[in-house]
Amino acid sequence: MAYFNHADYDSGTNLTFEVTPDIGIATGKKFSNIISESFGGIEYIVQPHSGKKTWSWSWSNISSSFKGELETFRNTIGGNYKSFTYNDGSTSYTVRMAPDSLQFTESQYQRYSTNIKLREVSPS
Repeated sequence: MAYFNHADYDSGTNLTFEVTPDIGIATGKKFSNIISESFGGIEYIVQPHSGKKTWSWSWSNISSSFKGELETFRNTIGGNYKSFTYNDGSTSYTVRMAPDSLQFTESQYQRYSTNIKLREVSPS
């Protein structure tokens, strides 16, 4: 089962997902290539790394208790300030969330929807 983990959150306890994310989890790879062109028209490219994995998904029907756990986790790590561990059920990654992640909308009485975007980083 997938989970998040950070030493500052609940004494390092895993935040296990109450429900699986909606169908349509997007994965990709973000590159930070720097392309420069000289006065003579020659292009120079610097590739600082071979790309970092990205994830994006949403939950459309979560309980108020799971919402509270996600809010506490988000606030504990300071949004995109601290990196944390994301385990997809088989592999662990050190990630950082996007600044607009885990904003909640009440979709039904005491049921919420939200989304999250993650990017693989080096441990901080």
